[in-house]
Amino acid sequence: MSISPNASTSRLVLKGVIIAVLATAAGIWSARMVLQRPVVEDELAATRFPVARTVQPFELIDHNHEVFDNAALQQRWSFVFFGYTYCPDVCPTTLSVLNSIAQRLQDVDEDIRFVMVTVDPQRDTPERLAEFVTYFNGDFLGVTGTDEALEQLTSQLGILYDRVESEPGSENYLVDHTAAVFLFDPDGRYHAVFTPPLSAENIASDFRKMLQATQ
Repeated sequence: MSISPNASTSRLVLKGVIIAVLATAAGIWSARMVLQRPVVEDELAATRFPVARTVQPFELIDHNHEVFDNAALQQRWSFVFFGYTYCPDVCPTTLSVLNSIAQRLQDVDEDIRFVMVTVDPQRDTPERLAEFVTYFNGDFLGVTGTDEALEQLTSQLGILYDRVESEPGSENYLVDHTAAVFLFDPDGRYHAVFTPPLSAENIASDFRKMLQATQ
């Protein structure tokens, strides 16, 4: 039985809506369900764990063609976002928020890094990532890798992402993905997650409180 173009389009739209809802909730889901850990009930807007989670080995590459792995998360605090350069709205907005956070935390005597890991490694080369992320802040870092290498990290964090094609085989597609921001501590452990809607003021404030609690 053939499927009409309208029916096919409707199915694509429905799939996109379902995935978008899942992606929005994925930050909370990853924190509370995938990790199966209690969270700290405090005044923070973030979801924070009483004991930070150790990240299993993974290996990607950053936009400088240098290895980005567990060691790259150590010796600094890292705000990590998963997105892609062809993203029409969520990713540019999130990177703008991250830039605002960076500005708000300039007085903090800690090494802090902001990273975007692509969920579209087929199109996001290191060169393209370098151009994209540094547009928002010259110190931002873009990270990519193979699908298999990406899975080594995303599966641990409960990251959901899915390629949505308007036409099969087309290079003009969108990727629905988790829109949360993940915080890693200087030991390279998963410390907390910030879920949408993202507020630079709230995230910067939460980070200061968490930093104070660790000192």
